[in-house]
Amino acid sequence: MSAMANLQLNYRYRDGGNFKQFGFAIFTNHDGLSLEEANMLLRSKLISEEFFIHQDWNLSRLHFHPYDPELDHEYHEFECFELTNEVPTDDRDILEFLQNIQKGI
Repeated sequence: MSAMANLQLNYRYRDGGNFKQFGFAIFTNHDGLSLEEANMLLRSKLISEEFFIHQDWNLSRLHFHPYDPELDHEYHEFECFELTNEVPTDDRDILEFLQNIQKGI
């Protein structure tokens, strides 16, 4: 895989009943950011080193439907980055995404 491969951010949603839904977003990687660099930049933006709120990062919501207030919440879990040659699913470059996301409360 080339140094200019896109980066795929893998994440999941786990409800109070431990049911999981998985998702991902693929970003262009024009600067050739390594997996290690992307992880380092992202980890500083996570809540408790693991969680984020999808709307704060403009990523797709992975909740089960319909929303059950006894089981559901807004927290999603970062899993990993991986290199891919798949077509980007997000209009942002990975560096732009990482520089603009905010750490939640």
